[in-house]
Amino acid sequence: MLPKSILVAFLFMQTPCLFSQKAKPIHRLEFQVKPSFGFNIPTSKLLKGDVTDHLISYDDQSHYLQFIGLALFFDKHWGVEFNFQGNSSGRKSNRDQQFLQAMQREYESNFYVTPSTGASYKQTNFFSGDIERGLLGVIYRFESNRFFFYPKAAVGVTSFYADWGSAYLKEKNANNVVLVYYQADKIPQDHFIVAGSTSVGYKVTKWLYLNVDAMFSYYKANVSYTKTITNLNSKLSTVENINYKKGMPGVSVGAGFIVSLK
Repeated sequence: MLPKSILVAFLFMQTPCLFSQKAKPIHRLEFQVKPSFGFNIPTSKLLKGDVTDHLISYDDQSHYLQFIGLALFFDKHWGVEFNFQGNSSGRKSNRDQQFLQAMQREYESNFYVTPSTGASYKQTNFFSGDIERGLLGVIYRFESNRFFFYPKAAVGVTSFYADWGSAYLKEKNANNVVLVYYQADKIPQDHFIVAGSTSVGYKVTKWLYLNVDAMFSYYKANVSYTKTITNLNSKLSTVENINYKKGMPGVSVGAGFIVSLK
């Protein structure tokens, strides 16, 4: 009987100890929807005044609309976030006309000029803008009852178009005919981008937050154009390369709101 009594006593002593331990709380998943609007502030310029600037759907100064901003917090502090931004510039809305006018100005003193460009076929829309930027990152959060601070590190892709352009030249008072043709190495230009950002804001309610965003990003531009001038009578051609290859750091600032779905 003694061994059994000792066993029963041991189990009895352990029972209140087990109940006295608190179970570790399970963190509920939290989704956040984050639309925003902001501006891109260039710290380095890609465009350099060449006629091919008008063929690229990129501008050093632009604004962005973030229609898709989704965050998932799987921990009290840690989460993942995906953002898609459509970046636009009013100066790029008529870049096809800007190219046509540039061809006229350059050659009209000696030639009758008939220019054309692929930029005339609009490839962008209100949602994607002229420059598309998608980012996937890891987010960390500090928050109180009313205020929050979310730093984030992300990688992604920034994309824009590099269209073709040409000019058919008929020499005045002569029979000489020349074709000038600009061709990019690729039409969709996709560049790997890294970014660090932060969001700070105020919780209006349990589910609605107001926030301000700031982001520093970097990518390496690598756009190449070939300018070919062909005398259509002699069939002789000359070729020139025009490159846009440089590191492109940039800063973006914006504001929006967050809807928390728990």
